[in-house]
Order: sequence, then structure tokens, then C-alpha cells
Amino acid sequence: MKRAIALRPELVPKGQGIEGLDIIRHGVGLRPLREGGPRIETDKVDGVSIVHNYGHGGFGYQASFGCAEETVKLANDVLRRKDRARL
Repeated sequence: MKRAIALRPELVPKGQGIEGLDIIRHGVGLRPLREGGPRIETDKVDGVSIVHNYGHGGFGYQASFGCAEETVKLANDVLRRKDRARL
């Protein structure tokens, strides 16, 4: 919270620090589960290539190595396509 206020002082009235924050709830450590399973795929938004890797839920740690490996392959494919487009 201190870092957030240091970055964006307008979050609280002047000079109040973290005491000026109203904490509604804490959502730290949540592991969102995506309906339909994890999303590991490429996408284009406004001409920018994006590689998605999220939505693993509670099994994210167990799946992390395999999902990371697939994500790296997708990212490398995107980079190869860009290199080919420059030739």
C-alpha cells in the first residue's frame, strides 16, 4: 500500500498515507480458474502479438513447467514470423 501511494499519491487525501485508505477486502494470493481451462495461445490486439498463459487455478504450480514450455514455443513462433516479415 505504501508503494501504491508513493506511485499514485492522489489515492489518499494529502498527507494521510496508508491511514487514508479504506480497505474493502484483501485479494492476495488468489489463483483464478478460467472456465474452459487455462488459456495458452497467441492473440493480436491492435497489431501487437500477445501470448496468453493464465487461468490455471490451484493447479498452476504443478502445470507451470509444461505451460511455460508451450508459452515459450508460441512466443518463439511469433518472433520467427516477425523476422520472416522483415525479409
